Amino acid sequence: MTEQHRTQDTPASSLAQFIDKALASGVPHDSVVGMLSARGWREKEIYAALGDHCVRTLGLEVPLSRGAAAGARDAFLYLLIFSTLAIWTTELGSLAFALINRWLPDPLYSPFQGFELEIFSWSLAAMLIAFPIYLLTSGIVAREAAADPGRLESPIRKWLTYIALLFAALTCVSDLICALAFLIRGEITGRFVAKALVVLVIAGGVFFHYYAGMKKSDSAPDRQNRRGRTMAILASLAVTAMTVLGFLQLGPPHEQRQLRTDNQRIQQLYQLSNYIEGRWKSDNSKLPSDLSQSPGNQDPVTHAAFEYIPGVASHYQLCANFDLPSPANPNSQQPDRWTHPAGRFCFQLDATQPTPFPNTNFVP
Repeated sequence: MTEQHRTQDTPASSLAQFIDKALASGVPHDSVVGMLSARGWREKEIYAALGDHCVRTLGLEVPLSRGAAAGARDAFLYLLIFSTLAIWTTELGSLAFALINRWLPDPLYSPFQGFELEIFSWSLAAMLIAFPIYLLTSGIVAREAAADPGRLESPIRKWLTYIALLFAALTCVSDLICALAFLIRGEITGRFVAKALVVLVIAGGVFFHYYAGMKKSDSAPDRQNRRGRTMAILASLAVTAMTVLGFLQLGPPHEQRQLRTDNQRIQQLYQLSNYIEGRWKSDNSKLPSDLSQSPGNQDPVTHAAFEYIPGVASHYQLCANFDLPSPANPNSQQPDRWTHPAGRFCFQLDATQPTPFPNTNFVP
């Protein structure tokens, strides 16, 4: 044997030659696979060589499985489904919590306006974006499963579904543990019970919907479609109702901007009162004649100077034009010193008394 023949006589070529001659001699396929396995060849290598033999003898390529080609696409679709599911269910619960805080006020809890406003706005925005994507992607997967029921047996679907079931189950268990702990401590309130029920309904609904889809008795495409439509209808009703309630609490965007502007005016007036108090102490108990030297003495919208009216002794007034009346805060037990109506209003202040910090932390 020449050097050239030695280099060409590779294990792969030897395997191919053996298979060609064995099959041409009438040796059954199973016997060929058994003999090669006994000689240490892996089944993957053997069947790959058998596929090459079929290509050479039949002149046709071995077709690829549709599932293998669609694996990456299935992964993308199911990851998108469960990611958007996590987003809209989480934000649905956050919005429900914020509404419960509004409807069942707790005197021991005073929400911050900025924080509450962020919850309302971000929860609404997240639901309005994630929920339609979830419905659209779920619809695509349902239609493909109806056309090809084998897709329901996708390992990717099963893995991601069981991961979602795990998180939903842990959420339900944590909710029940928290409820029992509060009950033992005697701190169960209507506010807490309402929030616990929200978590239980959302997490429990997700768990039972997807758990039913993993049972063989419910894995038929028609059952999947009926259950999917029911889930979509119930979820759409819940999201629509919470979206309407959220916008009713927030009001239109232009009112939110007016509220922020009024809060900014209050903050600037508070800073001016601190400036006046400082001048009173440094100028031998005299009020400043004007506020031209004070920073922030401008309306944030009109840029006109705030009206300052010195009074008798240490008394003075600070006036501004407001877009909206101050929102009522049911958690506050005392009237806010900075409460104002819409339009021009003057606050009666005293340079000898510390000015209370404005309570602009409540969401109307």
